[in-house]
Amino acid sequence: MTKTMTTQDKTNLRRILLPLVAVLVGTLLTAAAFFLAGFASAACHCPRPIAVAFPYATIVWGTTQKQSLGGALLAFQFPVYALILALGKSRAIRARYAKILAGVHVLAVVIVWLVCKG
Repeated sequence: MTKTMTTQDKTNLRRILLPLVAVLVGTLLTAAAFFLAGFASAACHCPRPIAVAFPYATIVWGTTQKQSLGGALLAFQFPVYALILALGKSRAIRARYAKILAGVHVLAVVIVWLVCKG
């Protein structure tokens, strides 16, 4: 006897799979951003591209000696961004979350440039 999926089953499956896919996409974005920022840093012989792509890790690395915390922030930044976007219930909420995340990211980049000038 085959049972077809109800709309409730589909909703439950989507609630489970969407965050998992978001974390996977965020992890792939982290790898791509690290790769591109590394090449850009090598081209200009400066840490600015890494600071723009990963400002939270750069703040920790520039102000403290906690290398492992900076590495964790580098690794989890884009998966957290993707997870926050995936948890939005509608397109309008996701768009609002994206604008907020972009603003927070730009603010973090400005803080990096102000605090870690060296």
